[in-house]
Amino acid sequence: MPFLIDGHNLIGALPDLDLDDPDDEARLVERLQRLAWRTGRRITVVFDRGAPGGMATSFSRGGVTVRFAPAGVSADELLIRQIRAERNPRGLIVVSSDRAVQEAARRQGASVWSAAQFRAYMERELGEGKRTTGKVEEKPGVDEAELEQWLRLFQGQGGLRE
Repeated sequence: MPFLIDGHNLIGALPDLDLDDPDDEARLVERLQRLAWRTGRRITVVFDRGAPGGMATSFSRGGVTVRFAPAGVSADELLIRQIRAERNPRGLIVVSSDRAVQEAARRQGASVWSAAQFRAYMERELGEGKRTTGKVEEKPGVDEAELEQWLRLFQGQGGLRE
């Protein structure tokens, strides 16, 4: 199933991305490209406002299509239009925490995930978040000869008394 994602909505749900960062869209797209490569799923991400520097086409690659809403149109409107135009909306997962987008997706029979749900999916698929190896870390042992040497040194300086 392909994903249709509200980009700025998802950025707001990711702790290491910030909507005030001028590179937030590019950083999200890079992560989505890794996800598309790993899962084989097609991803379309939609952002508000025009492409920074007209770079929208260069963002689209690696299984990810990037769309910026044109002037006077919100990303939500663009998402709803795309959901309605989808040939097989039942085969689509729409990622948005916006109620209007979620309702439009449900009316067309698409699956709906919140940005938080997608974040959890992405972390699981990309191995992000808390990482555990399952290995118990061994603490280095104390070398007996070295310990004796330190004890003699400190005892001779009056640092340790028996």
